[in-house]
Amino acid sequence: MKKILLLTLIIYSFLGEAYSQEKTFFSQTDVGASLGKVKADFEGYTTRVNFSFQTLNGVWINKYHATGFLVGVDTYPNLSLMPIGLCWRGFLDKGKRHSLFAGMDLGAASAMLEKREETEWTESWYEGGLFLNPSIGLRRQSKKGKHASVLSIGYKRQEANFYEGSKEIGFSSFRDASLPPGFISVRKEEYVFNSLVLKWGLIF
Repeated sequence: MKKILLLTLIIYSFLGEAYSQEKTFFSQTDVGASLGKVKADFEGYTTRVNFSFQTLNGVWINKYHATGFLVGVDTYPNLSLMPIGLCWRGFLDKGKRHSLFAGMDLGAASAMLEKREETEWTESWYEGGLFLNPSIGLRRQSKKGKHASVLSIGYKRQEANFYEGSKEIGFSSFRDASLPPGFISVRKEEYVFNSLVLKWGLIF
């Protein structure tokens, strides 16, 4: 009985100390628009405005730095990608309600949201690539300090690829080993999307 009571007191003491400390977990969710240029007909370019969403989950290292993982959805002309990567946020915290912050996101995007097109003779698909997204912004703490709203502006570089393959009909003993199985040729197009990203979000 004494051992149980002692264990209970230790647990309550630990929980009390934990709740008295600052929050450990970090969460930020942003939604916004990405602006850039896209190639149009006759070798010209036109402005594009696309949708961007992401959520970050991680831990506070201290009151100035947080790090974690991110996942999101970015749309581009005729293409939707799901970025997955690592994130860092650094805050210029001086105990005031408003503070500046900087961010860096690194990772790769998946094209799992895109449908693979297939016919009897051909098959085409998209693949995502690496991305880089530095940003700066302003954090506004709520009156009770339980959450904060953020406005940010950043630059995002996203790579992607498009493949179109001609299927192998019948059996051939001279298939190119560098090609995926079942194809006699594959055409590859490489894309690099450079975007100015404007976002609004919440931090918990």
